Amino acid sequence: LNYDRVLCLSPHPDDVEYSMAGSILKYTDTKFDLLCLSCGGAKGFDETNKLDRRQEVSNTWGSLNNTNINLVFAECDYLEDKTEPEWINYIENTFINVFNYDGIFIPPEMDSMYEHRFVNKFGSALIRKDAISLIEYHTVSTLNCWKPNVFVDVTETYDMKLKALNKFESQINKSYFTDETLKSFHSNFQCSKRGLKLIEQFKVLELFGG
Repeated sequence: LNYDRVLCLSPHPDDVEYSMAGSILKYTDTKFDLLCLSCGGAKGFDETNKLDRRQEVSNTWGSLNNTNINLVFAECDYLEDKTEPEWINYIENTFINVFNYDGIFIPPEMDSMYEHRFVNKFGSALIRKDAISLIEYHTVSTLNCWKPNVFVDVTETYDMKLKALNKFESQINKSYFTDETLKSFHSNFQCSKRGLKLIEQFKVLELFGG
């Protein structure tokens, strides 16, 4: 990855894990600060909120024993508990102004999930005064019009990722956790004809070299 330390913003438990755990497992020389911003979906609309989904995140990374992970849970239960300026202020004071980051990973702007779009808007504000690269990660709700420009081969870490995702017991019966859907999520025609069978997809928005 050629980055020393990055910050990954996860709107909900399992967003970062589903979208980029293979890359995190692959690039062990990079320190990943994983900030989970909520306990689940919107208040009153997500039936799985009654379950301890944060513990599922802890169980996921605990099963992998990776030393390059720093898992942090935000002080709020729901994204709507803070306004956009309040979230940006919290992330700046707790992370950006404390650690020297090379990059920030965010969900895409072109996403059908409105809370993903809400968190996406934090990105530009968080890098406005620092040379920090800004990168979107591919989610299960990313729209087809989103165009990735970075493809990471996760063939060697895919099985480890899938085994870890099984720790999300509250989500395991969702359609996007089936073997067929997971394989489809990690596939790309242009990559497959180049020999990259299983990939994670990203879109670099701002890139600052070292």
